[in-house]
Amino acid sequence: MHYWKNKKVLITGGAGFIGSNLAERLVCEGARVKIIDNLERGKKEYLASIIDQIEFIHGDLRKKQDARTAMKNIEVVFHMASKVGGIGYYLSSPGEVIVQNSIIDTTTLTAALENNVEKYLYASSAHVYPIDLQMRPDSPKMLENQAIPAQPELSYGWAKLFGEKQIEYLIEEGNTNARFSVPRLIGAYGKNQDIELETASAIPAFCRRAIEYPKRKPFRIWGTGEETRSYCYIDDVVEGLMKSIEKLDSMTLIGPFNLGSEQRIKIKDIASLVIKTSGKPIKLEFDKSKETNIWGQVADCQYARELLDGWKPKVSFEKGIRTVYKHIEERL
Repeated sequence: MHYWKNKKVLITGGAGFIGSNLAERLVCEGARVKIIDNLERGKKEYLASIIDQIEFIHGDLRKKQDARTAMKNIEVVFHMASKVGGIGYYLSSPGEVIVQNSIIDTTTLTAALENNVEKYLYASSAHVYPIDLQMRPDSPKMLENQAIPAQPELSYGWAKLFGEKQIEYLIEEGNTNARFSVPRLIGAYGKNQDIELETASAIPAFCRRAIEYPKRKPFRIWGTGEETRSYCYIDDVVEGLMKSIEKLDSMTLIGPFNLGSEQRIKIKDIASLVIKTSGKPIKLEFDKSKETNIWGQVADCQYARELLDGWKPKVSFEKGIRTVYKHIEERL
């Protein structure tokens, strides 16, 4: 029988970008999926194709009772819920980001332990890494052991590091039988991402600007566009997340490990690829008055390949961009 057949799975933040894609895949694999989401950022429409096959709870994980209710009779938790946004949100609301994420993570983990959840995945982030490692467009790939000594650029990174440490110390105490997976996600992109320009990340924001051009112009990038990132298509991310839970049959802890692509790409080249995909004669402009905070963010994913039996991204960046562009065009 397949691993996921009839598994009782909870996805926190399951109406969000990664959570909704994960839910679709798990339903296809025969899992019994429950989702909790406060719909602050997620949307039930992302779950339209599977809504009759899942249990959906409109709840808030900052509330202990909501978290406890969601955890009832659950074997596997994918904890994806988080206060997230584009760089503008992180810079303008650092206090809100770290306080709310710390509450969400603590309440969710506590409820899982109270309900004797067997396997728990905590979605961490490459934002845990020190800013010193990300100061050049050609900065070396970041390794898992470089997160400490800590110096994340954003409060979001501090919150994620705190969440990782909670799990580490619980395991050290030996007071839990739960098994944990801690992937550090980097550059996930794909269908169901936020497309509101005030809060969207680079790829969906660029796609929307191109689709609505010339009505919405200029097509402008913050900074010089020379900074680099790496991006991993959502189907490949979901595959890695699920594989890590499967490996917990033989391990107590998987990670922390980087989960993403090692392909480095400049922000201006992403914009240019989106423009090419649009087929429009769009002029690319730069707002160099905006300060660049993170110049190069690429992670070494060799550890993931070792842990997850050779896992690696399969979808090319060019194909992923075309798919996302078409999906956002349909949504608009």
